[in-house]
Amino acid sequence: MKIRKKTKKPASPTTAEAETPFWATLLSFVKPYRGTFALASCMAVLAGTAVALQPLIIKWIVDDGILRKLHDGSHAPAGQCLKYVAFFTGLFLLSSVLRIVFWMIGYRRLIAVIEQLLCDLRSQFFRHAQHLSFRFHDRVSSGELFNYIMGSPLTALKTFLHQGALWIPSQIVTWIVAVIMLLRFNAAMTLISLAMAAAVVYVNNRSRFIIRELTSDFMETESSVSKYVADMLQGSRAIKMYAIEDSISGSFESYVDRIRVQGVRLAYRQQLEGIKPEFLQYVGMALIYGTGAYFCLYREMQIGTFFAFISSVQLLMGPLMSLLQLNLVRANAEAGLNRIMRIMHSEQGIADPPAISRVNVAPQAAHARAAKIPCVEFVNVCFSYDKKPALFKDMSCRIEDGQSIALVGPSGSGKSTFAMLLMRLYDPQTGRILLNGIELNRYGLQELRASFGVVPQAPFIFQGTILNNIKVVKPLASDAEVKRAMEIAFVTEFLRDLPDGEQTYIGESGFNLSGGQRQRIAIARAVLSAPRYYLFDEATSALDNQSERRIQAAMDELMKGHTTFVIAHRLSTVRHVDRILVFEHGRIVQDGNYAQLTQQEGTFQTLLNSAL
Repeated sequence: MKIRKKTKKPASPTTAEAETPFWATLLSFVKPYRGTFALASCMAVLAGTAVALQPLIIKWIVDDGILRKLHDGSHAPAGQCLKYVAFFTGLFLLSSVLRIVFWMIGYRRLIAVIEQLLCDLRSQFFRHAQHLSFRFHDRVSSGELFNYIMGSPLTALKTFLHQGALWIPSQIVTWIVAVIMLLRFNAAMTLISLAMAAAVVYVNNRSRFIIRELTSDFMETESSVSKYVADMLQGSRAIKMYAIEDSISGSFESYVDRIRVQGVRLAYRQQLEGIKPEFLQYVGMALIYGTGAYFCLYREMQIGTFFAFISSVQLLMGPLMSLLQLNLVRANAEAGLNRIMRIMHSEQGIADPPAISRVNVAPQAAHARAAKIPCVEFVNVCFSYDKKPALFKDMSCRIEDGQSIALVGPSGSGKSTFAMLLMRLYDPQTGRILLNGIELNRYGLQELRASFGVVPQAPFIFQGTILNNIKVVKPLASDAEVKRAMEIAFVTEFLRDLPDGEQTYIGESGFNLSGGQRQRIAIARAVLSAPRYYLFDEATSALDNQSERRIQAAMDELMKGHTTFVIAHRLSTVRHVDRILVFEHGRIVQDGNYAQLTQQEGTFQTLLNSAL
């Protein structure tokens, strides 16, 4: 059968330039545990040797024990033959026991080290994914990433490691011993056996490419379905609110049906490809039976030798079939590892500067303040999202230290992009962004981002207690620090209504909290982190009027002495900031304070009038 040529697909965001060399990559992960793998392999070799010698014991029992008495009874009393048979029967039992003991010793150590290896791989993958840029996460969903390390790609690799580490050394030594014994028993019949083995290897090698391609298709489908399912599960509340359960369920069924179709196709083809070498084995065994009968009848081959030959052929084909089956398992593992390594080889996009040349934020901020260097400066910045027109074109602005800056403008005008560029969540295509006179790419990423206390419009709430959700930004914070942050953010007010207070468990995405409560937790996080700069993105949008006034007063107090950025849609919240930057189509079209801008015709006045 011709191997179906796969239609070339458009390059996906996770596609590397070339596929990862399977063995080189696998050995790089195995290397830290090579001692345990070597021990397990030695145990497997001993187990394989014990199994391979058993047909020879059968020959001794039949030819030198039973048939010796039948054909030459005068020279071999029955009692002596029985002792001879009993000895080799005990030897057979001992070899079986040793085989089990060796196998279990190796397997016990191997199972622990493989699970540790997979744990390391998951950890490396997760860490790498966390450091990938927003551009990457804009293209690859969380459901797809979850599938890589918890779905079939890693499962296929795990299966191969479990089977390969013990099967390969065990079956290879069994196969070698079996071939030596076959040649010793009968050369002609051995040639038939080896020809059968060669045909099986050829057919199986062709099957591997077919299975690898089908497995890759299945994983691609599984990944896209995982992406959809994760999205639908996260949007379960919206689905109920819009009363679209039936249509979503229908879409879900069509998606999972794609997995069913691909799964049936893959399983059937795996079975079909497995039958081909099995059929060749039956043909070869039929030839061996016929040839063996001929040698027993006309060439004086002993019955015990014939039985031992048949057992050795089974030892020849059994390991071979296991190794070839493992070859198909390897095809699955190779497809899975390629998918995982495409993510692992994805460049972070936002590069951290070398430790030796990094600039620390705090000392540089103090130096800039003393030298009266602007806190933030955008110089001819050009930026665009992937495959979209440029948002910023040669944008420039300067912000002095300690100023409170409001960013206002229509949706999509560039307010949030300005903030994300400032935190280096994206890098501009051209131009320079300076913080305290130093370009952003000279600061360490974590220190730079940690210097901003961020209150997003839709804060993410982790599963866990309210206390842990606040302390996530500073796990070692003292009780006094946490209490102060909760009081400033008025978290303590709604804690009184909860039976477990700050130890109340919050479900997925904080759905059992109101929007205002989630935003108060986010404000408490920002206060607790004690940042140099604040970034409020509609921080009070989910609060009632009374709570908004109180938190706004607390925020005004926090803003004193800090450079603060406020992304605002409600212009009433920016009356008291030092400066307002008005964005439109990626440009700063107006710049002034509230009083000045209300007296000017332009975008700000248009926005103000539309809010009335």
